Amino acid sequence: MDESLGDLPDADVLIRDGMIFAVGPELSASSKDAEVINCKGRLVIPGLVDTHRHVWQGAIGAFTPQMTGVGYDPAVLNGISTRYDPEDIYAGALWGALQALDAGITTIADWAHNLRSAEHADANLRGLQESQIRGYFLYGGPGPTSDVPNPPHPLDARRMRDEHFSKGVNGRLRMGMALRGPCFTSAERNTEDFKFARELGLPISTHVGMAGTTDAINVLDRFGLLGSDVNYAHGNMLTDHELDLIAESKGTLSLTPSTDMLMQFGTFPGTGRALQRNILCGFGVDTICSCGTDLFSEMRLALAAERSRANAPALARGERVPTVALHQRDMLRLATIDGARVWNMEKEIGTLTPGKQGDVTVIDMRSPHLDGYGDVIATMVLGAGPADVETVIVGGDILKKNGQLVGAHVKKAHELMLASRERLRAREAAAARG
Repeated sequence: MDESLGDLPDADVLIRDGMIFAVGPELSASSKDAEVINCKGRLVIPGLVDTHRHVWQGAIGAFTPQMTGVGYDPAVLNGISTRYDPEDIYAGALWGALQALDAGITTIADWAHNLRSAEHADANLRGLQESQIRGYFLYGGPGPTSDVPNPPHPLDARRMRDEHFSKGVNGRLRMGMALRGPCFTSAERNTEDFKFARELGLPISTHVGMAGTTDAINVLDRFGLLGSDVNYAHGNMLTDHELDLIAESKGTLSLTPSTDMLMQFGTFPGTGRALQRNILCGFGVDTICSCGTDLFSEMRLALAAERSRANAPALARGERVPTVALHQRDMLRLATIDGARVWNMEKEIGTLTPGKQGDVTVIDMRSPHLDGYGDVIATMVLGAGPADVETVIVGGDILKKNGQLVGAHVKKAHELMLASRERLRAREAAAARG
């Protein structure tokens, strides 16, 4: 994805001290102790970047497979999430991050919106840290209740920043704020939340433009809250004027095609409409309660949906078009370097460029469904999945090898997830009994 290097059909990537040291043909390591990974027949790409995901849900995949957003709120946000102890948050975040790594995602923006106490917040962060993934911990809080319809953002975010992110970076993680935004709280409370985040000097992410939510960007504009420090998730139902406002303010957009189309958040993802305005966009899985865990699916669905949307007028006229817009390579760009740009990390990750972090994903292209005739990137986007991810490297550390996650923490994470799942099932059953 480095345009100055282009595609290299027969070359090496040399990682030294956690960084990409060189990229080119016939490289050799200076140390005889260097580990050599044979990638013949594989595709070597930058680690994928997930710009929006609720990682704490790692233990409850497919919990809401047929629910729209209307059913999701009572079942998840006001249902099972209320039964989470800190140990469940820890298990879910650790396992959820490993789900991402297994799918070749090396950087993630964790929209952590089930932090009911300081202990929940610390547990969520610990899960991310122990997974060894890179990314953002976005501090969120539980949603409104009948008693408190517009709760303030948890003030514990200040403690979290001071204790864990006083230098801006904690290991491979940074901190931001996951705010409810004007769709899910009052305009006045939202203004206070934005002020709090900016007082702490933290970037903001918020949900906008989903079915059932309206006028979010206009509200932010009216209160003078738009800015380049704001990331917007979903956005598929935004008006042209709202997208123009995001573009003018240099905000960014996290596209979540599977969630948007499966959960009735909108008819088409905002991919093409946002790109036409040069809005920086990246992909996100969003919630694994209703969707998968990988970005290959998001790339495919985004491409298919955008071509369908763009071609709908011609089809309505009974016309057939000779070519279609956007290439599979555009989708990989959104899943790598543009995802990095969304979170201002493009100087560190997103391309296989010497001097950047050693974050690499290796995809085995030798299987029948991937050993294609045409463009290798198109073949990968059209057909690859997590099982095809053979090797994952983050900061020079090999976290997946020969198709399997590695490290003692993997077995531990699986056991913790299973134990948490049983606790949650028991609590759900008890709640159903009254």
